[in-house]
Amino acid sequence: MSNYTSQASSSLLKALLYLLAVSCLYLDAFMLPHTPVFEGDTTPIYLLEAGKMLQGQVIYRDFFQFTFPGTQVFYLALFRIFGLRAWIPSAVWVLLGIGLAWTCLVISRQVLSGVLVYLPSLIFLGVAFFSEPDPNHHWFSMLACMAGLAVVFPERSPFRWALAGALCGVATLFTHSRGIVAIAGFAVFLLWEWHKKKQGWSQLLKTSLWLVLPFLGVTLPIIVYLCRKVGPELFVNCTVVFLAKYWSKWFWGTAYVYGADIPTGLPLGLELGGLVMWAFIHLLLPMVYIFFIIRYRRRPAEDRDEPWDRLMLLAIVGVFLFMGIVTSPVWFRLISVSPPALILYIWMVKGPGKISRVLRGLAWGGGFLAVLVQPIVLQTGWKAYLDTPTGRTAFFDRQRFEKYRWILEHTHAGDYFFQADDCNEYFLLGLQNPVRVSFVTDSTYTRPDQIRNAIDMLEKYHVQWVMWSAWLDVPRSPGADGSGERPLRMYLHTHYHPVQEFADQFEEAWERNAPESANDGSGPGAPAEKWKAR
Repeated sequence: MSNYTSQASSSLLKALLYLLAVSCLYLDAFMLPHTPVFEGDTTPIYLLEAGKMLQGQVIYRDFFQFTFPGTQVFYLALFRIFGLRAWIPSAVWVLLGIGLAWTCLVISRQVLSGVLVYLPSLIFLGVAFFSEPDPNHHWFSMLACMAGLAVVFPERSPFRWALAGALCGVATLFTHSRGIVAIAGFAVFLLWEWHKKKQGWSQLLKTSLWLVLPFLGVTLPIIVYLCRKVGPELFVNCTVVFLAKYWSKWFWGTAYVYGADIPTGLPLGLELGGLVMWAFIHLLLPMVYIFFIIRYRRRPAEDRDEPWDRLMLLAIVGVFLFMGIVTSPVWFRLISVSPPALILYIWMVKGPGKISRVLRGLAWGGGFLAVLVQPIVLQTGWKAYLDTPTGRTAFFDRQRFEKYRWILEHTHAGDYFFQADDCNEYFLLGLQNPVRVSFVTDSTYTRPDQIRNAIDMLEKYHVQWVMWSAWLDVPRSPGADGSGERPLRMYLHTHYHPVQEFADQFEEAWERNAPESANDGSGPGAPAEKWKAR
């Protein structure tokens, strides 16, 4: 009877935790009953590009991108099935959260026991995933990597290694660096296992082939197809050369971003919690892996029954995933590779000691608070609704709502519109970006030919509205090769005039001058000199 009661209690707890996770994910992505919240800083890029592909444009050739096209193709498939709908990114974010939490749970069950198996998933959702409601390529590629770990964690066989390799290939199609470092992590673990078990070279070679060949089978056909579609030179320039020569010199592509993005501007009641979560993740990575290696080398006799091979697999792949973002450890990239570290952390504090009990208690309390508080704050706080060309959408940021409403009142679906420093408005408001790049910067990230293309397209289509940010007028890291947006700024001041300011990102709406006043220094174009002097 006691066993039956224990099993029933465990099943009830499991069901309640599942229900809590799914409900909170939904309440963080949709205002009740079913109105989506449009958020995210990078997902609009992929939504915009998927929309361009829906119109027949080709990635790399017709618009610039440096990642592989997995994210765009995924959203393209959804657009073809459902059309361009505002609820799509919100629904995808919920599904990504469920998938990532589930893979954490599958892996945790192999190294933890009791209710602790649910704790890494809870912390991941509350501390990491909820902080960035942005369903972009980082979450897609990490889900594929975690699925690969989950496949080989219970037992390792040729079929499981092959499936893990294929999943790393899938991760590459979303974030090519992540898939490559993940397959490298698996390969290093094979080498560690080969050395530990004193296996023969033939065994190592066969297992490695089971891992690598499916990886190549997934990635090489896509690479060959893209090279034939756009040409090998353009493909390599976008996906390899640009990252090595230009992206790596941009501030957000360097190691200087570590710790630079302290959370600010959070809704009332979330500021302190956001700071605690930020500090926890920055302390966790990479310190948990260092402490694990120390623990492994000094493991006492009573720890002989621990599943060290599984733990080492988790640690090695986790280290390689961290190495994949260490050159640009911005907050989003840190949390995207955090699941293996969180599982190891809970394993390391599962002991009976007082400190371990305190740390577990803090983890449970912090996890539940983080999962519960944000949806409650969002659902009960200020909100406004906007009926857009892609559907009714909820906003809980007053400044962002006012900006979107103003743009909606001054444009029509299908209009050409240029958002200079980001691309958030295009998908939701049904607007078209006429230029090859999704945004511009005053740094080496933006190439001179991209600026020339932006000017040419603004001129070709006589784009009426340009949204300009004051941040673009602050020099960051312009290159000696002429990179930066200065020519575009000069074109803007000559052919447009400012008509509306927005507090959101210090943005300004500029309207195209009437033809007769474009260059004579009078009429609507005259006020531009005042703005230029700022």
